[in-house]
Amino acid sequence: MINELRELMAKENIDWFVVFTEDPHLSEYTGECDKYREALSGFTGSAGTLAVGESEAYLWTDSRYFVQAESELAGSGITLKKYGLPGVESFESFLADHIWDGQTVAFDHMTLSYSRYREIRNKLPRSVDIIDGRKLLREAVSMPPRAFGRVESVPLTFSGRDISDKLSALCDKIEQDYIREDSYTYILSDLTSIMWLYNLRGCDIRYVPVAYSYALVTKYSATLFVSLSNLTDEAREMLTDNGVAVREYPEFIHELDEIATDRVIADPHNNNSRILARFDENHMLTECSDAQLITKPVKTAAETDGMINAHLKDAVIMIRFIKKVKEMAKDGCLPDEYELGKMLDDMRLAGGCSSFSFETICAYAHNSAIVHYTAGKDTAAKLSSRGFLLVDSGGQYRFEGTTDITRTISLGDVTDEEKKIYTTVLKGNLRLMNMTFPDGVKGSLLDAVAETPIWEIGEFCGHGIGHGVGAYLSVHESEAVISRRSGERDASFVPGVIVSDEPGIYLEGRFGVRLENLLLTERAEDAHGYKMCRFTPLSLVPFDTESIDLSALSDEELEILSHYNSLIEEKVFPLLDENEREWAKSYMILR
Repeated sequence: MINELRELMAKENIDWFVVFTEDPHLSEYTGECDKYREALSGFTGSAGTLAVGESEAYLWTDSRYFVQAESELAGSGITLKKYGLPGVESFESFLADHIWDGQTVAFDHMTLSYSRYREIRNKLPRSVDIIDGRKLLREAVSMPPRAFGRVESVPLTFSGRDISDKLSALCDKIEQDYIREDSYTYILSDLTSIMWLYNLRGCDIRYVPVAYSYALVTKYSATLFVSLSNLTDEAREMLTDNGVAVREYPEFIHELDEIATDRVIADPHNNNSRILARFDENHMLTECSDAQLITKPVKTAAETDGMINAHLKDAVIMIRFIKKVKEMAKDGCLPDEYELGKMLDDMRLAGGCSSFSFETICAYAHNSAIVHYTAGKDTAAKLSSRGFLLVDSGGQYRFEGTTDITRTISLGDVTDEEKKIYTTVLKGNLRLMNMTFPDGVKGSLLDAVAETPIWEIGEFCGHGIGHGVGAYLSVHESEAVISRRSGERDASFVPGVIVSDEPGIYLEGRFGVRLENLLLTERAEDAHGYKMCRFTPLSLVPFDTESIDLSALSDEELEILSHYNSLIEEKVFPLLDENEREWAKSYMILR
């Protein structure tokens, strides 16, 4: 397909064509209709940027996908750029070095945030022509039409807040922090934020219960652009009762031409350049941060209760799964990675999960060193009764919550090196889980707590330690982050924020270890009048005791682990049968 694109580029005198992963809503996960970068490159990871020139092509992706990308790009003629490694230039810097005066670069302006567009524009010579290649891209690559599914209302017992309350708080915040006058229009493109604001859930994108939609909010009105034929009667009635006008999804782009307010307020990081460029050029744009206006990361009491219930169900499933895997390993009858992952998926569906929160990662031995590995039906590795199995999985529990958990499981005797790596990762996980910290801190201040044990043995975790998680929404909620790279836009940690705790070490070609729990931020006892917070684990599944070097754990770490096991016994054991309880109890014994 790249050759077809190059032919069209030549006809239009385009020197470089850039293909981004995102859809018009800048979503992490995209529908089949928006997978242009995947179709052109063959790379299936969820993050990457493809740049196609006259005779060369490059793809940038991060450390989660280095090994996968090398494999999938082999023989394609596309050069992999391992973004984040020392000496590897960013896509923007590469473009600035390879685009000359008078040349033309094209991309679909609906798949690039306006903030990133400006960054690219500022790096390129003014004589470089940047054009919208949306039509050309669709001519080069044939994709299925956009699919719309059922859109349903969220019960108040789950959301904890009605729409009118959220809209009122949103407008108050806009007027308090951004615009004093009444004449403004707030544009919201992020699908998870729209679903949260209007108490809706959909099924248009796999793994994320969202519907394709846009929102416009003024001081006196609120409008939702969505597929009207797929809106349930209950959802339509709820929206009407809360004063929300509903219009067809495709009308949004045309409605932008009719905005009559003096100011447009929008987040340039969460809206594409096609939407915002016109308002900025006309000096109408006031920039804001959606994270400051949409309080989605801070869960209500009702959302927290739902998440707790979802994780209890998930814990039962995971304990049963680990028990079964251990028994199969002992009997020497383990299937391959694909079949084992499918077994877990089936167990989740039988246990009350309505769908999965992402594609299950079931990676054995050297494959466990690939951070986002996918086992193919015809290429999956056969398991043996030795080595590590890394399983990263999660479920969407309808109107309850979203889960995400990783366990690394030993399938036989554990070597001293495997124990050392496992125990080091466990140290980081336990230390972060046990943290007490000031109310309102950013995740960059918490990162080193989990990473220090890894650094101390000369290893490095290439990915972030934690990401936010939605309440029956996206498993990767971008606002809350625990990372060395945390930035100004990241949400502060206050009671109600849910985040993952997932340090890892990956020895390429050999094995990897990752241990992940979800943590709920709660209020802790004040310290000399200062508000403090602490984490409480939502994920309640035992760690692999057989892989732990107990002598390497400090007394404090042993106490944290013991307390964690007691929580499992208190909250999960009553949901297990007697045989399962006895097995879990022996599995958790500190030897």
